[in-house]
Amino acid sequence: ENYCLLRYADVLLMLAEAENEANQGPTALAYTCINEVRKRAYGSDYEANKYTEGNYAENELAILHERDKEFVWEGKRWFDVVRMHDANGKSLAFSATANYPADKSILDPSEEYKLLWPIDVDVMSVNPLLKQTPGYEK
Repeated sequence: ENYCLLRYADVLLMLAEAENEANQGPTALAYTCINEVRKRAYGSDYEANKYTEGNYAENELAILHERDKEFVWEGKRWFDVVRMHDANGKSLAFSATANYPADKSILDPSEEYKLLWPIDVDVMSVNPLLKQTPGYEK
């Protein structure tokens, strides 16, 4: 049998992200979920690190940065920055504030095609009706 295991922190941060996206801004549930993760992480130092609600973009960054700390070296960050958005609806892959250090974005706007993966050459050779993902036509 196969089992999918999720840590409770992952569930809480996904819930915060979904709530933030659904309501496009501050909700008690979004920042409560972030704070549940921080209570466990910070212990007696929690009050000094408590998150208070922000607008949509501030919440997205808070959730992303919390995920960054919680899931270091687990291969989730790329998918997080591609999936999450700034206030203008652009992927956080194009936001300098989502990167470390925050002086340059992860992707340049000219590299937007990198948000999607290319279709494997073997798959394309089996089905000639497939067209390569734009940006990878070479």
